Amino acid sequence: MTPVDHMVLVETLRVAVPLHMLILREHAPAELARIGVTAASVIGSEGDVLQFGSPKRGEAAEAFNALARGLASAALTAQGGATFMGLHWCTVPACPGPEEEHPEMRHT
Repeated sequence: MTPVDHMVLVETLRVAVPLHMLILREHAPAELARIGVTAASVIGSEGDVLQFGSPKRGEAAEAFNALARGLASAALTAQGGATFMGLHWCTVPACPGPEEEHPEMRHT
């Protein structure tokens, strides 16, 4: 992955993951876990198109959205949120970062 590709991926994730978090925030933890498993499956089988591209129309978009959706589901359910490529997402308002203490998650 070139530095420009890396920058584009990071900057698009910076926007896409919070948007997916807004969409998914009302889902139950079990549903978020299922979403994460599905996203991992897509990334595991098609994630290389994010690095190398694909002649197949829409394949990179599918992989990117799976990555963003999977990170969002992890950020909503994992204690301490989710960190990827130097970015961190979690449910703590004004989160100080992944190395700082996070309150216990409470799922209803």
